[in-house]
Amino acid sequence: MIKVYALSGSHNVGKTTTFFFLKYCLPPNKFAFVGEFADSILKQMDIKQNWKEKIFTNRLAYSLFEDALDNCTIASYLVHKDKIIVADRSIIDNCAYRLLANLPYTTSLCDLEFRGIDLYTFFLRSKEREDIRVVKAMKEILTKHYWPFEEIWIKEAEIPKDADDHIIMRIINHQAKETARIIADKILEMEGNNAPFQSR
Repeated sequence: MIKVYALSGSHNVGKTTTFFFLKYCLPPNKFAFVGEFADSILKQMDIKQNWKEKIFTNRLAYSLFEDALDNCTIASYLVHKDKIIVADRSIIDNCAYRLLANLPYTTSLCDLEFRGIDLYTFFLRSKEREDIRVVKAMKEILTKHYWPFEEIWIKEAEIPKDADDHIIMRIINHQAKETARIIADKILEMEGNNAPFQSR
């Protein structure tokens, strides 16, 4: 069994920033940290800036893109199977975007089971920053297919109207650090109990 704790949530809720700080909260000798692949793949395809116009509207291309994300993600899990994996994204995210594009998504979930991947998702939420369509799609997949997850509400901070970019980044980073600490404590508690996830 390959154990994976993954961050999930709408774009712009702070997954990558939270993941950055999460790496400093967990011991690297016990945990492997797997980043997200979408940005790198879009950059290699030379469509990072206008991907919605270039790929999201092309059903076949988008399906192949999502397949590439799944394959990279699962390959990284297999590479790090000797450690507990903490991932910047969950395959649930990929499934949600497939659902929104009216593409089949269950193959990805079956692949997790087939490869013996035990997935626990930390579903990051933000009233101010999340895309509700994406959130609904993710929640539908998590609940319909009985994947274990926990909602983590990001503590919203008030940003002064006259704040410059430096101040805004300090506030966002502070929120991400707090969120990372909460998630790290939950992971360490779950690992201390050494119980399998209550999945499926």
